Amino acid sequence: MVRLAIGLMIGWCTLSFNQAFASSPIFFYCEGAGAEYQIIFELDEDQKNLIQRLEEPDPIEQGKVARELETVLTEFEISKDFVNYRKNGYLFSINRSNGRVLRDNQDNPIRCTETETDYLAVKRAEVETAKTTTTEFWSPTTGYGDTKYSKLGMLATADEICAVLSHPFFDFSSDEYRALDTMSSDFDWPGINAAALWISAQFKDKGIQLQRFGLMENIHQAANRNLAECLTVKEIESPGFYEKLTRHLLSNLGYRGVNCIEQQFRIEQFVDNKGEIIDRRVPLESESCIDFDYNSGSLNGWNSSTFTLMLIWQEAHSVLKTIFDKGESVLVARLAEIERRRVAEVAAEEARKAAAEANRLRAEQDWLDYQSREKTLMEQVYNFATTGFPEGTQRLRWIEEQPCVLTDGARRVDNRLLNMTAFRIQREYIGSTWYTTSSDMNVKFSTSENIPLDRLQNAWGLAFQQCPGRTSAF
Repeated sequence: MVRLAIGLMIGWCTLSFNQAFASSPIFFYCEGAGAEYQIIFELDEDQKNLIQRLEEPDPIEQGKVARELETVLTEFEISKDFVNYRKNGYLFSINRSNGRVLRDNQDNPIRCTETETDYLAVKRAEVETAKTTTTEFWSPTTGYGDTKYSKLGMLATADEICAVLSHPFFDFSSDEYRALDTMSSDFDWPGINAAALWISAQFKDKGIQLQRFGLMENIHQAANRNLAECLTVKEIESPGFYEKLTRHLLSNLGYRGVNCIEQQFRIEQFVDNKGEIIDRRVPLESESCIDFDYNSGSLNGWNSSTFTLMLIWQEAHSVLKTIFDKGESVLVARLAEIERRRVAEVAAEEARKAAAEANRLRAEQDWLDYQSREKTLMEQVYNFATTGFPEGTQRLRWIEEQPCVLTDGARRVDNRLLNMTAFRIQREYIGSTWYTTSSDMNVKFSTSENIPLDRLQNAWGLAFQQCPGRTSAF
């Protein structure tokens, strides 16, 4: 039994070792007062000593030990509640329950959390996993030289991505998508901002503070491979799917003309031993389906970067489903309203055409009736003065509504109100055409037909005999 011979100075108990400790180191991760380090206690059974290793983490490379200090402790005791020891003349006690540290029975600003394994070794393994995994989704937390890495979840497989793109929302055509509202060419409907809000919440929870989002190289390659595989399958199943997707949702690819689902080649020429020039297709490195530079890594609101990130992130798919459920609901309602308006417009157009046809038939019948009946003297004079024909024309004809009062449908003239003294009949050159006009300076009748002036004068003479107009002094 090892005892810590310090009596009642700080009231420690003297206990024997737990035998499980003989083969199991004790790990503490300590922080506070600007310090950060790991303490490992290991028993040297042969010497009956306690080895303390204090490891300071590298501030730049996560998990790497920057400095290690090893101390052999000869005065110590271990219990399920405490680790007590003397070091450099000071008495230390670490509470294994709440992490409280005492030095010479005085509270210390350091707090130590006991961990099951080597904390820094775990961090080193996490970094290695983050930089090599092709299935897990890791991200730097800041993007600077002292960055850490945080696991966001899992990368979506090609099948899982295709499951998202099999939502009924993607069955609509480009023409139908035009019914949706857009903001800066990106879709905009109530609830679509849930993607950016969800991403922000996840980043905050994981301690990620990236000013410009980007994927680690291994994550990018794996995610791009899965996305390209799915898009290739969707294009085979539904030709034109890729063009529609890059036009409306992955506009970063459509704008740049990226074709990431077909192998691209360049042509190289070489000459064989006979001097024949041979063309050879050399595969080019495939273009990436993932590009966060288009939106400058911005994940605010809904844009191609937001959609791409949600698409390759497995845990985001349930959020995407809700978003596209709402989008489909809005689109269906908009299309139904558009169809209702279209049907109403068709009905209105048909009604307009029917009314126009009815008016045409009525006008045609009115003209036939007008042609077949005998015209009054006043109707013949007015027709002759405005059309050149006493019978009038289908476009213009006068009807005597009541004695001396006539109308052509556009205007109404009482012949008895015309000033006979001022009434003149003459030829006028208007624009590029000669007109024969009849006017009392207030009411004017004219025709472009070349009619005899004397005949028109006789006609008006008869009209004023039947319906005398006004006279004046001059």
